[in-house]
Amino acid sequence: MTDDTRKKSDPPLSMDAIAEDLFGLNIRGLFSILTLWRHPRQYFDAARTAEWSNRFTPSIRLWLSFFALFSALKLWWIGQNESMIGAFADGFANAGLTLPDDTTYEDVGREAVMFSFGLVPILQIITMLLLSVIYTAWGERTTLALRQRQLFAVMIPSASVMPVFLTLMLFVPQDALTAYGIVLALVALVIDFQTGYRGAFFSVSNLGRFWRAALLAVIIVILNTATAIIAQIMGIVLTSQKYGVMPTS
Repeated sequence: MTDDTRKKSDPPLSMDAIAEDLFGLNIRGLFSILTLWRHPRQYFDAARTAEWSNRFTPSIRLWLSFFALFSALKLWWIGQNESMIGAFADGFANAGLTLPDDTTYEDVGREAVMFSFGLVPILQIITMLLLSVIYTAWGERTTLALRQRQLFAVMIPSASVMPVFLTLMLFVPQDALTAYGIVLALVALVIDFQTGYRGAFFSVSNLGRFWRAALLAVIIVILNTATAIIAQIMGIVLTSQKYGVMPTS
């Protein structure tokens, strides 16, 4: 094929292609997210087909796309989140961490927040992949591929609203961060529950759907909370190791 022929046969790139390049999301992906909010059963039914009925974006790809979006917004969130930076800075100051003359506790707090934000998606991806292997309470015999598809489908609607809640966190006072985190976990639990209840577990009774959706939502929230706490601890440890031992000369 000559260059002229290729230019004539290739379709023009659209804004949809730009969105795909930036975040892994395109029009089909946005349609998939909307379907999971409005008619989740359609998406879960498509998850049983090899090609997602040629209508939807695979759930794990959508879930990973949100982490790409989080990464793109991370510097803005961290740079503007004075409450979280202040909380870390106060912790280092109370611990008596020795710093170089040209470094403040706010600088160190910002580094610790950066470490934590960077570690959260890595830890969550690992834990969710493990959960898709060991969680089998779907009310029917399932393959590993189907379990993975259904698990990540349950989490997509809650992941889709996290950018909004993380942005709102910029305006939360430092002494209210813990309460806000609890509210955030409860919101995610409710959204995950309703997605699972309305979309999955349809081979069992209503009661069976209820407790299975509730159990899965609780497990997801517990694991996400645990990974966030572990990421914060690791961020503190990594930052402390960097500044905790100063040269004696």
